[in-house]
Amino acid sequence: MPRRSDPDYTVDPDRGTSSTATKVATIMSPESSDTRAETRVGLRELDAMTEGLPGLTRQQRDRERLMPRATTADLAHPRMQRPLPAAAAVREPFSSRQKKARSKARIAVQERMPDAQYEAQRRLATDSRRWARLNNELSDAVGDVQGLSDTDQQYLRRVDRSIQAYEKANDRGHVVYANVAMPPQINHSNLDGFVAHNFRAGDRLSFDRYTAGTHQLHETTRLAAGDTAGRVAVFEIQTRRGAYLGHSDGRDDTAHLLPRGMNFTVLGTHEARYRTPDGETGTRVVVQLRDTTPEPANDKDLR
Repeated sequence: MPRRSDPDYTVDPDRGTSSTATKVATIMSPESSDTRAETRVGLRELDAMTEGLPGLTRQQRDRERLMPRATTADLAHPRMQRPLPAAAAVREPFSSRQKKARSKARIAVQERMPDAQYEAQRRLATDSRRWARLNNELSDAVGDVQGLSDTDQQYLRRVDRSIQAYEKANDRGHVVYANVAMPPQINHSNLDGFVAHNFRAGDRLSFDRYTAGTHQLHETTRLAAGDTAGRVAVFEIQTRRGAYLGHSDGRDDTAHLLPRGMNFTVLGTHEARYRTPDGETGTRVVVQLRDTTPEPANDKDLR
């Protein structure tokens, strides 16, 4: 059961209708939050039962699972596990070397990917209506993909497999940044206090939806350019999961797609400084998260 920061209400950062630029947090009753958390526990238990069924191939198990399995490769070297920055650290732009390495891996994976998987991933990441509709359906179903139509299930499982294909080829860790808009009553004058109160160290969060992010904090500021009220904070996420969708050329694009059905633990909140490629500086209110999705990243015996 998630730890609750306030006994009178909960803030679910994944429940509102999101875009590829920003998640939308909503306030809900503790009872509703507890019910959704219990549902997720049940879904995890069903996936564990599926993994324990005898006589099934890896492909058959994956078809029966409700949430996608982590398929991350081993780290090439411990130094390639990106740590979360210290609170006082300036978040610098991604190096050209980092962009090229990740983009090279993306291209290699996409060249081997079935057309149906590539097209499913591309359309989800670029079609705003499709993104909103499918993610809303996942959220309404508390992550239970079998609660969606057969057509949508097939489509999302293709997206899942496209992300898993990148995870299998990726030997690096990630720090991913994702905007999250706080409820309408929050603005720049009370954003930092609201975030600090509702996202405390040790709190646990669940994302039923896919999450679009970047590898650079300054990119989130551009993506949140319409936030005139100043209610958008940033999740700074340490994970091995997801697929790099960015580029290595002159475009300032380090997009990353995180899978659905992820769990996180809050490590703390603070105001973080960043630098742009042009040398300009700025600050964002940041919530640091560590991926704690309850499943081994490697399942070599069944792959």
